[in-house]
Amino acid sequence: MKKLVDWSSPLVTPGQRFGRLIVLSTHKIEGTYRYMAKCQCDCGSEPICVRIDNLVGKRKTRSCGCLQKETATKHGAWGHPLFNVWTNMMRRCSNPKDQRYARYGGRGITVCERWHDVNAFIEDMYPSFQKGLQIDRIDNDKGYYKENCHWVNQSAQNRNYSRNILLTYEGKTLCLVDWSHLTGISYGTLWERVKVLNWTTERTLTTPPIPISESVRTALNVRWKKPNKIK
Repeated sequence: MKKLVDWSSPLVTPGQRFGRLIVLSTHKIEGTYRYMAKCQCDCGSEPICVRIDNLVGKRKTRSCGCLQKETATKHGAWGHPLFNVWTNMMRRCSNPKDQRYARYGGRGITVCERWHDVNAFIEDMYPSFQKGLQIDRIDNDKGYYKENCHWVNQSAQNRNYSRNILLTYEGKTLCLVDWSHLTGISYGTLWERVKVLNWTTERTLTTPPIPISESVRTALNVRWKKPNKIK
């Protein structure tokens, strides 16, 4: 994990409150332009780090996650089959600590305001739900709202993640998920090579995976055109 260094934010200051969160300190992730606030939630959980733009921007993180849980419990949705679907959807779009955040909230994928209420989400999506299906966005570059969502099985969803990334090599045209299965290289590594590093198809599919520290260093060099030290 990259190091957090102290940084004075012009937008938020220690002691400032955002919903249930009180800012303890502000930081910058070393070697990046990502700014974080260490916050304490009123519920007494361990302090969490929240991206500053998620405190002051449209996504408006307002708790450590306890608020969503309490809202769902209050409205009787805690045991509903779609509750975990809703929770995971909200988390990957709004919580920078979620491992999927970079592919969702980190690239601007949001949940419509209506679906911030779990019961509204259930009302819209439960009639078409069947056990074993997963929620999927019809347009992968747009957010979660009724007209852009439907239910699919897992294999279909895996392909939908990369439906806009088709690679042709040695006469075969496959989506990124299928190339991952064929080459043994992880989907995340292939995605980074294509979308971040702009590698050629041959290089993407034939180069063995490199250590994660070297991968991050290369990506940072491409993004900011300067060397970054990874500790």
